[in-house]
Amino acid sequence: MHFDDRLATVLRHRASGDRAARTQFRQLLDLLGSKPRPRDGERDESLMAAAWLRLGALGETIPAEDRAEMISDPGLRFRSAELAAHLAEDEPEVAAAALSRANLSEDDWDALVPRLPVRARGFLRLRK
Repeated sequence: MHFDDRLATVLRHRASGDRAARTQFRQLLDLLGSKPRPRDGERDESLMAAAWLRLGALGETIPAEDRAEMISDPGLRFRSAELAAHLAEDEPEVAAAALSRANLSEDDWDALVPRLPVRARGFLRLRK
């Protein structure tokens, strides 16, 4: 049996200082964006809720331009429609980076687009 405790490990540490906050924000982006959609019972909902809260809190301390740059990093695993929807609500540069970078299935895009804010839908034309 394989147990994935990466998210718990990231959340266990408090990000004290700018460098730690940026590192943890990037780690959370990668972990939250790495799976398209878990199966029922596959994850601990309280752990996921804590991850989303921490991502939001860290996002408030990191300038939008820097967050957009992290999201645009080609090494970031971004296969989560949930993460794309979350970041689409953010500042324009963050939303644009997220929607241009997200690597979603056609079904995920079909489900996501109607949920996007009108402003964020305009960023979809920037996708290649």
